[in-house]
Amino acid sequence: MELGRYRLDEQVGQGGMAVVWRGWDTQLRRTVAVKVLHAHLHAREDIRRRFDREAHAVARLHHPFILDVYDFSGPTAQPSYLVTEFIRGETLRSFAEKHPFDPPELAAACLLPIAEALQHAHAAGVVHRDLKPENIMVREDGVVKLTDFGIAALLDPDEKFTVTGSILGSPAHLAPETIEGKPADPRADLFSFGTILYWLSCGKLPYQAGSPAALLRAILEGKRKDPRMVRPAVSDAQAKIISRCLKNDPAERYQGAAEVKRDLELLLKDAGIDEPLRDLAEFVKDPEKHGPDVRGRVVRRSLENGEDQLRRGKTSAALAAFGRALALDPQNAQAKGRVERIRRRERLLKYGRHAAIAVAAIAGLYVVGLEVRAAIVSARARAAAARVEQERKDAAERARAEVQAAAAAAAAAKAKEKQHIVTQPVAGSRQPGAGKEPPKKVVAVVKPPEPIPVKLHVRFSARVTVDGRDLGNSNMFSLPLTPGTHAVLVHHPCCADATQDVVVTPNRPDQLYQLRYGAPLPAQFKVMNAPPDARVLIDGVLVGTASDPRPYSMAEPDQKATVTIGDRTLVTTLKAGMLNLLDYAKGTP
Repeated sequence: MELGRYRLDEQVGQGGMAVVWRGWDTQLRRTVAVKVLHAHLHAREDIRRRFDREAHAVARLHHPFILDVYDFSGPTAQPSYLVTEFIRGETLRSFAEKHPFDPPELAAACLLPIAEALQHAHAAGVVHRDLKPENIMVREDGVVKLTDFGIAALLDPDEKFTVTGSILGSPAHLAPETIEGKPADPRADLFSFGTILYWLSCGKLPYQAGSPAALLRAILEGKRKDPRMVRPAVSDAQAKIISRCLKNDPAERYQGAAEVKRDLELLLKDAGIDEPLRDLAEFVKDPEKHGPDVRGRVVRRSLENGEDQLRRGKTSAALAAFGRALALDPQNAQAKGRVERIRRRERLLKYGRHAAIAVAAIAGLYVVGLEVRAAIVSARARAAAARVEQERKDAAERARAEVQAAAAAAAAAKAKEKQHIVTQPVAGSRQPGAGKEPPKKVVAVVKPPEPIPVKLHVRFSARVTVDGRDLGNSNMFSLPLTPGTHAVLVHHPCCADATQDVVVTPNRPDQLYQLRYGAPLPAQFKVMNAPPDARVLIDGVLVGTASDPRPYSMAEPDQKATVTIGDRTLVTTLKAGMLNLLDYAKGTP
C-alpha cells in the first residue's frame, strides 16, 4: 500500500484517531512512521482542518526528546496522514510493565527529558493535552521521546469518549480542569506528568476505580495515597514533586515545566545520580544489572548524607537519611547501627536535660532564700500529711469493706451449714402416717470451706471481675475467696481483655495474686502543628504522614519511643490503645 511517496509496510499501532504504519520514504530512502487519520474522521472537514493546524504547530517543534515531524498530507488529501521519524523501541507503558523502575530515582531520570520536552513545547505555544505512558517512546538506545501532540484537541469536549471505543485523553491521566471542560493550558500537562511520575515511582496509578465515571470522580475529589505509603523507598523530595504536580487547583501546581525540570535535577543530584541520561540509557539496555547498581549508589549517598547531618548535630535529618537507606536496603548494617546510636544518644540527652533541670532547681532554692524554701517545705509537709490522712481513710474504708465481706461470707457459710445437715428416722420407730413423726438423728454434716482473705493486684488501675462479680476499677483488690479456682477477667483500655484462673490455697491468709493484662493494643496518633505531608516515624518505622498517621503495634502497654516528624525529633512515652498527641512544635531540629 502506498500514500504518495510513502510505502506502508506494516501496521504497528492503532488509536482513537489514527492507524500507525511503519513505512518507507521512497525519495529519501529512510524508514518512517505514517499516521493515517481514520476514514470516518477524515470525512469531517472541521477535524481535517484541526489536524492540519496541529501538524503545522508540532512541525515547529525541533527537540531531541520530541518526535520529529517530517511531512503532512494537507487538509485536502485522501486520506489525511502525518509522517514522522520511526522509533525502534517500545512505549513507556510496555517497558515499565516489564521492568519496574527501582530505585524510584530512575523514574525521575526517565521523565527528566520529558519535562525538558514540555518546556520547549509550551514555550512554542503547544500544549500536549494527552500526556500518558503510551505517548512516550523508549528507544532501544535508552533515549525517551514525547509523541502525539494535540490529538485529543482535535475533537470537541463532548466527543472525548467516543470514536473507536477508546477514551481520547486517558482518564487516569486527565487534569481536573480538563474533566470539567475548561480550557487546557500547560499546567494540565504538568498534572498528567505527575500521574506518570507517581505510576513509575510506585508501580500504581494515583487514581483508580472500577469505571471511567468513578475514576473521573476520584480525580475531581483529589483523594489519593501518599506515594511513600504505597512504596516506602520513595524519597521525601520525590513525593513532594509528585504532590505539587497533582494539586487539583492549577494555581497550586508548578507553573511551568522548567520548575519541574529544576526540582528533578536537584533530586537526582542529591541522590548521587550525576548523569541521569547515561544511567537511564544503561538501565534501558540492561535493567536487571544496572538497576541494583544505581540503588547501591543511592544507598551510599543516603549514608553519606546521614553521617554529614550527624556531624552537624541535625539528628532528625540524619534519621531521615538513614531511614531512606534502610528503605532501599533493609539489611544495611551501617544504617541500622546509626539509627540505634541516635536513639541511645536521644535517651542520654533526655536524662541529661532532666539532671540539668534538677540542678538548676536546687540552685534556685539557695538564690530565692530561706523563706521561699521554708514555704516549699511547709507546702510539701502539708501535702504529705494530706496524703497520709487520705491513705488512712482509704485503709479504714477497705478494712470496713473487708469486715462486711467477711461477715457476709460467715453468714452465708452458716446458712449453708444448716442446709447441709442430713437426717434419717431412728430404727424401730413408727412409720409416717401412724400418728407422730418418728424421731430423727443427725448422721452427717457437710461443712463448706471457709473463705480466705486474698489480694489481687494489677499494674495499672483496671476493671476486675471475679466469678462474674464486678469488683470495680482499682489496682489493688482485697476480698475473701474460698479455696479453689476462680475465674478472673481484667479489662483495661490499653490491652485486650485477659481471662485467667486464680487458684486460692487453703490455710494461707492474705495471699497476693498478680493479675496480667491482655496483648497491648496498637497506639493511635494525632499530630499537631506539623506540615500535613511531613513523614512520621516511630523508632525509625514509617507510620504515615502528619495528616494521616497509621496505628503503631506496641510490645508493652507503655514504652519509650523516638518520634521523627518531618525535620524534628521528640522522645516520648507511647500509650497502647490510646490516642497519643505528638506536637511537632515541641520537637528538636
